[in-house]
Amino acid sequence: MSRRRASRPSHYSRSARLGELLREILASELARLDDDRLELASITGVDTTAELSRAVVYISGLDDEAIRGALEALEEHRIWLKQAVARSASTRRVPELIFAPDPSIPTGERIDRILRDLNQQ
Repeated sequence: MSRRRASRPSHYSRSARLGELLREILASELARLDDDRLELASITGVDTTAELSRAVVYISGLDDEAIRGALEALEEHRIWLKQAVARSASTRRVPELIFAPDPSIPTGERIDRILRDLNQQ
């Protein structure tokens, strides 16, 4: 006899679902933190490893200095954020949180610059 899944079928991987859940939890916790360095920072995405042991949290901000300050603040608040994830997510283990600047913004700017250069030629 086959077992049927009681929940809805998943359309994307478990690691992607956990990444989205972590993004939501961390974004709400970011708003609760009373740290000036985090005022203009936002969480743009979270990539988790296949075994769900590590999660890279991507941060964006207005400029490089704001991003550096936000990354420093997040490193200082890492334990508190991990505890918040443990309280909110129903997972066996909370992944190690790694904070990094979002690479998509400089990449987009580079592509935009290339397209402008091509348009001028």
